[in-house]
Amino acid sequence: MSNKTFYIIFVILIIVSIVGLSSYLPARFDAALKIKVANFPMQIGEWSATDIPLSEKDYQILETRNLFVRDYKNSKGESVYLYIVYSEDNRKVSHPPEVCILGGGASVTDKKQVQITKAIKANTLIVEKGDTQDMFVYWYKAGNFYTDKYLSQQLRIVLKRTFGKRTSGALIRASTNIKEGNQGQALNLLKSFCLLIEPLLNKYIP
Repeated sequence: MSNKTFYIIFVILIIVSIVGLSSYLPARFDAALKIKVANFPMQIGEWSATDIPLSEKDYQILETRNLFVRDYKNSKGESVYLYIVYSEDNRKVSHPPEVCILGGGASVTDKKQVQITKAIKANTLIVEKGDTQDMFVYWYKAGNFYTDKYLSQQLRIVLKRTFGKRTSGALIRASTNIKEGNQGQALNLLKSFCLLIEPLLNKYIP
């Protein structure tokens, strides 16, 4: 076995050990820090929201009730669906949304990474179901850290938890309908909406 191979295996074993250990470490939070994502504003600039109800099965799959799905509409009649799921101690709640999308009978026809604000790089999905085509953007949050990669978020949470620090994590997802196949228009709408919610994220889901 070469030295390079040995070190790679050694690093993998350390990461696996940390992940395993973190599952048994109690989360240490002040009760006053409990966050409810439902407090996220229903009115953001010209955008007004309506809550979309979820089923008991949805809550069971996601392993938390600390989430919401909302339909934000502006004065032009444009619509953006915002989904945020958050947990202070269960890092599994923010799993990649492709799992739910494919489970709902839709298909993902394209995926890429896009810089949607200066601080946030997100995954972009083109999703088709029947004659409907939608664009999704999503990213992960761990404290003040944003990433488009699930494993990066999970590793950061694990390391913080291992050293007794906050382990909160979130998945933020926004989507809109692609009208007349105009993907550029849909992306610009999502970018402008995400730019509005960006300063609210650290306040309402720290």
